Amino acid sequence: MKILIGGDIEGIATACDWDSITPGNSDYERNRVQYTKEMNAAIEGAFDAGATEVFVRDGHGGNKSLIPELLDKRAFHIKGRCSEDFRAMILTIERGYDAVLFIGYHAKAGTPDGVLSHTMARAVDEFTLNGVSLPEMGYNALVAGMYDVPVVYLSGDSAACRQAKELFGDIVTTSVKEGLSRCSAICLHPQEACDRIRSDVSKALKHGHRCVFRMEGPYTMYCSIRRKYDAPNIEKTLHTASLEEALHLFWTLT
Repeated sequence: MKILIGGDIEGIATACDWDSITPGNSDYERNRVQYTKEMNAAIEGAFDAGATEVFVRDGHGGNKSLIPELLDKRAFHIKGRCSEDFRAMILTIERGYDAVLFIGYHAKAGTPDGVLSHTMARAVDEFTLNGVSLPEMGYNALVAGMYDVPVVYLSGDSAACRQAKELFGDIVTTSVKEGLSRCSAICLHPQEACDRIRSDVSKALKHGHRCVFRMEGPYTMYCSIRRKYDAPNIEKTLHTASLEEALHLFWTLT
């Protein structure tokens, strides 16, 4: 069983404000350690469930928040920026994986109880495909669906877990914190978060629900992005028969 784990840092147990996930700020290095520990917990859970190969991809920012020397040495680490590729957050998804897992994910832009909620970029107000409002998990699940790879698991804040079940059905999720606002939460102890992730990943891969996430074409992609000055939002609508074209346009705009 070959597994790809796509990670993001906003949804880990200890991240609650923008400074704490941004290089150069005091809490960032601490959160990098926790991010790597939560990824390791998922790797361990995957091997416990019978995985033979596990690949991990850090989807956050510059794709270098995971700490390589602290990663479980059994996993392959997919490193480096690939900003021109709309598959960048789950790079190599086309290489025949049996499942994709999402670690440290967050809710979409505008979610009141979503900790650090946004969709790709903080300036994005809305992203929809065929009228369905999508978070990053939905975008990446559609990318995975293009290659028939099922989503089987997600960890993050409670709002992200709720949105995952709304999109993918009853997949296994692990809530590591409950959002009180965009920058506050009730958080699990860091070790407890890891313990739950390890157990839940194993359960998900052994007998959890799997969702190959797809939408039928043709496609209408819409996004709204806030300008940085006093002017109307940038809005873009694309009508296309190609899912790749729709996703690629949104990716390049953000």
